[in-house]
Amino acid sequence: MIYAILAMTAILLLAVCILQYREIKNITGQLKKFSNEDTNSLLKSSSGTADQLIIQINVLLKEIHGIKAEYRRKQHALEQMITNISHDLRTPLTSAMGYIDLIQHAEIPEEEKNRELEIVEKRLVRLEELIHSFFELSQIISSGKEPEKSECNLVSVLEEAIVHHYDDYSNQNRKILSEYRYRKMMIYSNDNMLMRIFDNLIGNALKHGIGDLKIKIFRMETEEKIRIQFENRTERTDIDVSRIFEEFYTVDTSRTKGSTGLGLAIAKQFTEMLGGKIKACIVGNLFVLTLEFEK
Repeated sequence: MIYAILAMTAILLLAVCILQYREIKNITGQLKKFSNEDTNSLLKSSSGTADQLIIQINVLLKEIHGIKAEYRRKQHALEQMITNISHDLRTPLTSAMGYIDLIQHAEIPEEEKNRELEIVEKRLVRLEELIHSFFELSQIISSGKEPEKSECNLVSVLEEAIVHHYDDYSNQNRKILSEYRYRKMMIYSNDNMLMRIFDNLIGNALKHGIGDLKIKIFRMETEEKIRIQFENRTERTDIDVSRIFEEFYTVDTSRTKGSTGLGLAIAKQFTEMLGGKIKACIVGNLFVLTLEFEK
């Protein structure tokens, strides 16, 4: 009787070992296939004898699939970024070189030469701004340092930024209309970074909006927050609000307005580094950017 039991046990163990061997062979074959193919497939069991092992391997496979997808996305973004940088830098440089060639080799009046030189100067200034923006963005991305903060009057910084753009708006018969109840709203922040945020948002509205720019400041007493809204009309119907803060995203695909798409990306990075939040939405033909900072 004992021998019969031992024999049955041995047969069962042998059967289990055979099934597990086949399952391991099945898993090995699937993994080899996955390594040779670009696939998001997961392991499948053939006998159910190694389900827990397959579950854990599939967890790792899902993580690998996610890493590969993120790598592809970043690689595509890098390729697009290089293309955009090349285009953005080449455009004002090519234009400036064309005007210089015209001045050197064409028989034109002195007055016209001066006008051409002014255009060259503007193109080179634009090129300098682009290089500065690219450098600034690279510093933001690579630096993990916390910005130095102190008490500053948000209203005062905003008014200074508005003054910087007064002539640009006036030249287009447009206005910057500000609306706030208090002349002094103190927050713990960084003056220079706040100025860059406001400067980028006002400049973005000038390039891509129409009509007057309205800036409203609200002191949210119940939430201990300060909210700033930038509102301007837009004729564009193809703005992807979900991508508006991505580096180099711009609906002006021809770049005729000299836009790199960096302005809003830098504004978002700076806002978050200062502990604030920024979001965008479109209501009818109004494009609205909203910032929030702790008081």
